[in-house]
Amino acid sequence: MNIPTKIVTHTAVSAKHHTAQDVNNWHRDRWNGYSPSRRPEAPYAGYHYIIEWDGNTVQCRDHDEEGIHCRGQNFSSIGVCFMGNGDLHYPSKEQEEAWSYLYETLIAEMPEVRATYPHRKYSPKSCHGSLLSDTYFADIVDRQQKMSYIEELKALINKLQSLLLQRRMK
Repeated sequence: MNIPTKIVTHTAVSAKHHTAQDVNNWHRDRWNGYSPSRRPEAPYAGYHYIIEWDGNTVQCRDHDEEGIHCRGQNFSSIGVCFMGNGDLHYPSKEQEEAWSYLYETLIAEMPEVRATYPHRKYSPKSCHGSLLSDTYFADIVDRQQKMSYIEELKALINKLQSLLLQRRMK
């Protein structure tokens, strides 16, 4: 049983056009003998989530299911894979937006799961990609949260300006 305490991020080292179904097929062929997930979307994919290039997010495993994505961490993490290759290009804007939404959803459900680490922290690989810093995906969330706060502040300032203008008119 998986008891998540962190998120481990990956890139699929794939072309941008590949999908969660491609990963499902690759993992089915590579890890023959592993039990498929209870989820029908991509039951053989080892990640809990795959974020495709267009931002479509596919849940492949339930949170309590063992992942098959990071040796030594499969019983204590949520595995999130981004289609594409972090050694060759950055994630798409759509993937970044989908990631922010997924992250916020995950921590709302599981507040203890806030830390995000690249796969390379636990394995001698470049994954989640040599172009991406260790904090790349955490930085996206921070940036999105700051943008949200700025928008809220702008709305509050506009509201206050309207109230002040109404007072002056009286």
